[in-house]
Amino acid sequence: MAGFTWIASTAVNPTNLNKMLQTGHFTPGSSTFNGSTGREIAHSLGHTNFTLFWTPTADPEDGLGEVWITKASDKVTIHNSGAATTAFDYVLLDGTDTS
Repeated sequence: MAGFTWIASTAVNPTNLNKMLQTGHFTPGSSTFNGSTGREIAHSLGHTNFTLFWTPTADPEDGLGEVWITKASDKVTIHNSGAATTAFDYVLLDGTDTS
């Protein structure tokens, strides 16, 4: 599947997830959509080798539109083409080695 990184099931366990959280490889948060202007989410990774997982936490009532992100070494911006300003939760997952 294009654009999706598979993670070995042996790598996803409470110990590894806790290690990712402690080392800054796993950053959870909440925000709201802000249309095509986007909503910036700051990070201190220093690179763009990361994945952003997100899910709305309220019904956007068909107003969310398409969703895309733009990456930078110090932030990621999530955009939507619709008018919805729906709240969402996210997880920023650092793509570098956690060992």
